Amino acid sequence: MPSTVSNSIQSERKSMYINVANQLIKSGMAYRCFCSIQRLELLRNEQRRRKENPRYDNRCRSLTNSEVQQRIQQGEPYTIRFKVPLTKVTVEDVIFGKVEFETLNSQGDFVILKSDGMPVYHLANVVDDHYMEITHVIRGVEWLSSTPKHLLLYTALDWNPPVFAHLPLLLSSTGGKLSKRTPEFALIGQVRALIGAGYLPSAVLTWLASVGTRSNEQSPVKITGEFERWSPQLQMEDLVSRFNLRSVSRQNMTISADILRLCGRVHFDRMTVEALDECLRCPPNSYRRSPELLVRLRQHLEASLPGYQHSKCISIEDDLQILRQLRALRGRISCLSDLTDTKQGLGFLWKGVNIEECLSKIKASILPLTSEAVVVQFITRVAEDLGRISHSCSDNNDATVAEAVQTNCAAFKLKRSTAMCLLRICLTGNEVLHFFALCPPTVCYGSAISSSFNTNLPCSRTSDSH
Repeated sequence: MPSTVSNSIQSERKSMYINVANQLIKSGMAYRCFCSIQRLELLRNEQRRRKENPRYDNRCRSLTNSEVQQRIQQGEPYTIRFKVPLTKVTVEDVIFGKVEFETLNSQGDFVILKSDGMPVYHLANVVDDHYMEITHVIRGVEWLSSTPKHLLLYTALDWNPPVFAHLPLLLSSTGGKLSKRTPEFALIGQVRALIGAGYLPSAVLTWLASVGTRSNEQSPVKITGEFERWSPQLQMEDLVSRFNLRSVSRQNMTISADILRLCGRVHFDRMTVEALDECLRCPPNSYRRSPELLVRLRQHLEASLPGYQHSKCISIEDDLQILRQLRALRGRISCLSDLTDTKQGLGFLWKGVNIEECLSKIKASILPLTSEAVVVQFITRVAEDLGRISHSCSDNNDATVAEAVQTNCAAFKLKRSTAMCLLRICLTGNEVLHFFALCPPTVCYGSAISSSFNTNLPCSRTSDSH
């Protein structure tokens, strides 16, 4: 803020507004109004009875200086009103172009300073912007109709007005103006909600850039020398280089949670790949700090999972393990809360598998299809094979894993669908979805499997375990 303004608290600049209002009185562009609240209410009621638009009748504009001074000496309260000229006002708006307003006299002279010496919005807005040296005023289109009053004040004070750009309204899915009462507001209408859900900042910025830009409409608009279109892959540097206020649409835009989630998926996948590449290029002995994505993830886990606490000594192997797991979820994660949402079924990544729940699911889903003995023998053999794969590969080999599972399916005459369901329950606690790549490669698959079942199924034998 320029040094010409010592503070930004409106109540502490009261004397500044009074001085400006008095300056307008001296120049003949404003006057003191002594009309009481009761008179103004009677005036409005009479105008409504006549089916006229309510307006001030400018009664106090004709008071002489002596009359004004006499009423001041008598202690009558007064406001200060701006004298509205009978000329039309033209607003040059970056987005809406040239907008002409016929005379504002139909509204009557408007108040700029209240009886307690505090300014109304119109005067405060103009004075604040002038002394703060504001160059561009960017606000909602609902303020476009007030801009003529501001321009009249700038002209009367002989000040240069800023550039005006009025943005279209954001609409909810129901078609109404987005507000605190709309269903989407609690989810995507507040910054703290987006932060709490764990949306990446780059995803939120790209999503916001999709709202209200002509480059996101059916017909592309020439913005910066070439035809540009919005896409969820755009990053901050792309948005900055392409941004132009003249590209903003004049049409009200519906805010979309679906587009937010699309941007979330694209940016999460991109940052996962970038972080993985960064870790792979970094020599282990020079590893200092985890990638930003993992820092955000660990902070989110600590905030959302009771009792979760990550190790203070994180190695490059730890980060590579998590990043490989996240890469296996490509196209599935929009925000960090997806990784902890029970509906996503990814809790096993952070807090392990609940053994009792696993046994219950096996008894309900698997044992009706085969015997307990086959389950134990199959689990034991697959655990051995997958354990060897875990120790021998730096990254999980999907083809090798699939071959090992298929071989054991044939050996134990177990349907592949049944076998995969069994292994998913064993490794993730879920009957459906998810890949062996999500399981830690540094931990023996067999250990994870055997610890859950070899000691719990009634027919298990110590001699069967590896």
